[in-house]
Amino acid sequence: MKGKIKENFSRAAKEYDRYAVFQLEAGRHLLKRLNLIQNPFPLLDLGSGTGKLFEGWKGVFALDISAAMVAECKRRGLPAVAGDGELLPFREESFNVVFSNFSLQWMELSACSSEVFRVLKRGGYFLVSVPVEGSLERLLSAWNSAHREIFGEDDKLFTFPKEERVFKAFSNFELIEFERLYLEKTFPSPKEALRLLNRLGARNPFRKVKVNRRLVELFYRLFEENGTFPLGYRVLLLTLRKV
Repeated sequence: MKGKIKENFSRAAKEYDRYAVFQLEAGRHLLKRLNLIQNPFPLLDLGSGTGKLFEGWKGVFALDISAAMVAECKRRGLPAVAGDGELLPFREESFNVVFSNFSLQWMELSACSSEVFRVLKRGGYFLVSVPVEGSLERLLSAWNSAHREIFGEDDKLFTFPKEERVFKAFSNFELIEFERLYLEKTFPSPKEALRLLNRLGARNPFRKVKVNRRLVELFYRLFEENGTFPLGYRVLLLTLRKV
């Protein structure tokens, strides 16, 4: 799965910022929490994407699984390395803050939590935004309903983590605060909605191609809502501290 995720995001790197409307909005909310922390540097941006949120900042290190995303970070002047959030290439207690925006859904949360705990300094903060169960609900439900009708079975779709799973994975940290956001955007056609997801690299890493015209036409009908095609994310924001 990781190889497919890396491939998808590497292909998307050049156009990512153009389509990352949900990611940037969630990131702006998370930056508000960062502004409340005194002396947040050095800071690790975990799952940095192109590094757009921290362009021009000093004391920020970027890490992403995609080498193409890392290249975009470096183009923006950020020190960056390609690496796995479940096995961070940093020494213990290297950072005052670890910041992760819209990336942990692609990782094994418990492994990532242990690694972040290891590289954070005592008293350091872990700031997280992660889309959770209920994200892209209408799109995923419409696709599976159409898939059952045409092929007699559900497709193997990507699943977002449940809130309870997120809280449990990070229970080794002190929970300072949390917030729930719902971010939604509607599109005039299903192709435009799907284009945004595909150009981001947010493709299903599990599903094998099994598509025909009947499936697509039925999916489009089920996906429509009052003449539009909505994409929505349920996002959990956390402020955590290593004690």
